[in-house]
Amino acid sequence: MNDTFDVRLKTKGFLKIISLRQSKTADIVYLVKESGFDGFYIDAEHGIFSLREISDISLSAKSNGLISWVRVPQAQVSLVGPILDAGANGIIFPHVSNAHEALKAVQLCKYPPLGKRSMAALSAASLYQKAPAQKLKQERDDGVFVIAMIENAEGVEKAEEIASVPGVNALMMGPMDLSFELGVPGQTHHALVIEATLKAAKAAQSAGIHFVVGEAGHELVDQLRGMGAKIFTGGNDGSYLLGALTKAAAEFDAKLTA
Repeated sequence: MNDTFDVRLKTKGFLKIISLRQSKTADIVYLVKESGFDGFYIDAEHGIFSLREISDISLSAKSNGLISWVRVPQAQVSLVGPILDAGANGIIFPHVSNAHEALKAVQLCKYPPLGKRSMAALSAASLYQKAPAQKLKQERDDGVFVIAMIENAEGVEKAEEIASVPGVNALMMGPMDLSFELGVPGQTHHALVIEATLKAAKAAQSAGIHFVVGEAGHELVDQLRGMGAKIFTGGNDGSYLLGALTKAAAEFDAKLTA
C-alpha cells in the first residue's frame, strides 16, 4: 500500500481526511497539513477542477506526505489515467453497482496483468524519479488506493461481490444519492440508509478491506470502528469555510451590538 497511507495509519491507528470542492491551488495542502488532517480527496464529481489544478494539488500533497485521492465523475481511462500520472494516490469511483463495474475501476488503476493502465515512466506519479519500468509498475500498483463508492440499491445488494473484487481497497457510501434511491431523499440518517451502511461495512470487513466512514456515518463511529473502520472523512472545504465565516460574523455582531 502507499507509504504515506501506511505510515500515517500505523502511527495513529486511524486516518481523518476532508473533501475539497472549492480550493483550487496548492495552498490548501499546507492548510490541511497544518490543521492536523491526514489528507483529502478532491471531489471532481461535484466540484469543478481542471487537470492542472488536480495535478498541482496532488503533487504538493505527495511532496508533503499527505493522502491525496480524487473522486472522478466517471470510470473512464481519459480521466483516471492522467489523474494518476499527475500524482494522486487514490481514486474514488462513484455509483459502483456491481462486481463488473468494480473490476473496471481496478483495471483503470492497475498495470497489466491485473489492469489496463498505460505506463508513463517519467511523471509526477513517481516525483519524476528515473527507475526501471518494472520497479515503477510495482510501486504504483501498490501505491494506488481504489475506493468503490456505493450509492444505489443494487450496490448495497451486491456489496459483498464488489468488496471481493481483487484490487478494490475500500468501500465508501454515497448517503445523499442513496437516500434518494431508497425513497427517503435527503434523509442521510434514515434507518434505511443506516442499514445499508452497516451492510456495506460488514461486506468490507468480511473481505478484509477498508471501509471509509463519511459524515453521515459518524453517529455509527463506535460500531463501525468495531467492524474495523479506520478511515473517516469530515466535511468539505466550502462547508468548513462557511461555518468559520458564519461564526466570525456572529461574533462581530455580538461585539458591535453589545
